[in-house]
Amino acid sequence: MNSFYEESKLVNAYDVDLNNKLKLNALFNYLQETASNHADNLNLGFNDLIVKDLGWVLSWAKVEITTFPGFGETIKVKTWPKCRYKLYSMREFLVTDGKDKVFFKVSTAWLMINVKTKRITDIRNIIQQIYYQPDQIALNEFPEKIISSVERNILFTKKIRYTDLDINQHVNNTKYIELVLDSFSPEYHKSHNLQSLTISFNSESFYDDELEIRSSSNTPSDNKIFVDGINIKTSKQVFQAVVQWK
Repeated sequence: MNSFYEESKLVNAYDVDLNNKLKLNALFNYLQETASNHADNLNLGFNDLIVKDLGWVLSWAKVEITTFPGFGETIKVKTWPKCRYKLYSMREFLVTDGKDKVFFKVSTAWLMINVKTKRITDIRNIIQQIYYQPDQIALNEFPEKIISSVERNILFTKKIRYTDLDINQHVNNTKYIELVLDSFSPEYHKSHNLQSLTISFNSESFYDDELEIRSSSNTPSDNKIFVDGINIKTSKQVFQAVVQWK
């Protein structure tokens, strides 16, 4: 089994923002498509697992940004399973151009769940072996609880609608990244450069749910801003993110 996998992606006009920079929600679509195709090659993809009532869910991710590709550029997305960490299966990504200039370094943490009970399944219980590459490092970060005592202000509310849902009938995680990006005005995006995003996906949301999107002010020492989404119906924190700018 090949533990490394690579795909080329053409950056389309609808995937860039008003500054001609690849949007992070579009990047995460690229990452997850590449990871899904690799999982298929490893016999650990959707069709392999669903017959056992199992599936992968992205629980946490961190991306560090060197620079952004723009419309019309071709990027290479390389990925590999890095290691097992607690109940997570860690997967790394390195996104470059054709000359190996680095755009993004990404660490992600995936959980395997029983799709019927929604309970986490220990990945050591699956029959198919995962060939991890612990010595191959892109970002080499691991999930940790995002803790902030900074007061958050309500920015806006989001009503979940049909186009927010995915094949699992809940909100796809890239939609939450969209909400993080929408927490900043066009002027802010123009005048600041995004350095990193860390996001934790904590609970599900479904059609007709309403999310309250909250944000902190800049922390002067490190330019970190905390953003989260609260399900108004359940009072559960759906996602939590920390965004660093310069």
